[in-house]
Amino acid sequence: MSQNKFIQVMISSRNNSFFDNSHLSEIRINLKKMIVEENLFGIDMFKVWINEDEPPQSFDETIWDKCLREVREADIVIVIYNGEAGWLRENDTIGICHGEVLEAVNVARGKVWGLTLEGSEEKKYSKKEAMANERFKKFIVDQQLFSKSVDSIKSLENAVKRTLRDAVINLMSNGVREVSRNKGNHGESLIWKNMNYDRRSQSIIKSIQESIETKGTGSNNNQNYFLEFTNHKILVNIHAIPDTLSIASAREKVGQPFLQDFTMSDIFIADENIIGPIHIIGCHKSVTESQTRNILGFPDATILKDSFGIYVADNIQKIQMIFIEKCSDSNSIRLAFQGFLEWLTRTSEVDNLLQRAKSRKKIITTIANENKKN
Repeated sequence: MSQNKFIQVMISSRNNSFFDNSHLSEIRINLKKMIVEENLFGIDMFKVWINEDEPPQSFDETIWDKCLREVREADIVIVIYNGEAGWLRENDTIGICHGEVLEAVNVARGKVWGLTLEGSEEKKYSKKEAMANERFKKFIVDQQLFSKSVDSIKSLENAVKRTLRDAVINLMSNGVREVSRNKGNHGESLIWKNMNYDRRSQSIIKSIQESIETKGTGSNNNQNYFLEFTNHKILVNIHAIPDTLSIASAREKVGQPFLQDFTMSDIFIADENIIGPIHIIGCHKSVTESQTRNILGFPDATILKDSFGIYVADNIQKIQMIFIEKCSDSNSIRLAFQGFLEWLTRTSEVDNLLQRAKSRKKIITTIANENKKN
């Protein structure tokens, strides 16, 4: 990614098509002009690359490598999707637009922001193009890349402005998060390192509880904590691993916490809108995917890593665990928790989280009722 004084933006989209009675290439050029003209305190902020900047004679096989290089170097990639995978070389099975988005996701998922064009031009495609379009569409759906749709040039311009604003804030938050998490041996981080396991665990748990309370997304009631989404309250169990997960005595502080979920079934009786639970596990050090699999107890699960740590979901028993890593002090935890909530919104994973939590409630209620019979 760029290391200069500008925020490097790349617009990835089809250009040889029409939208809202205008050629997409013309729209892209105008979007670039609009973005470049934005500034902060009179100082230019953005540098924008579109492939229209390349000389016409260079549009051969080398442009593919050029586009992918620009994707890697960009700080923000705005993908404008119209259903087409883009230019295909003779032996290609995916188009250039698909290739650009794939490269961007592989480099840094968090820098990719997508918009969908509604009412795009209807065209006839060759069999090869149609297959490439279907592959691109499946990739878009699987990656959950796009959350905003536009139906006119004006709405596209407004959406691009909002997207850039959100992207810059996200970049800033991630930067602050990394700075906060790498503060070395001083301040609160040093105090926490001097704590024993019990005190450090208590401090991690307390900071997660405070994060839930102060972010306005949840509440506590008699020490039961909840995340609130769309009229549902997700019961949250909070745990802490006070050292690296490779140390057994630290890992055993948590064990497999979901095994005791059925003991909380009475909580659901008081409020039918309560679902879950999910488990938020604050980890003093970094976490790997294999370590989370070991805690879950089996490998066949959804495991998603992002800036906050790792999200684990078992699609059979509907167990959900969120590992917040690098919990070295209270501010790092607050920023990481904020990153988790942003990730839920950005990826629309919140819908899956809610659905699994509803199912988990049914499962543990059934287990609890069977145990009461015995």
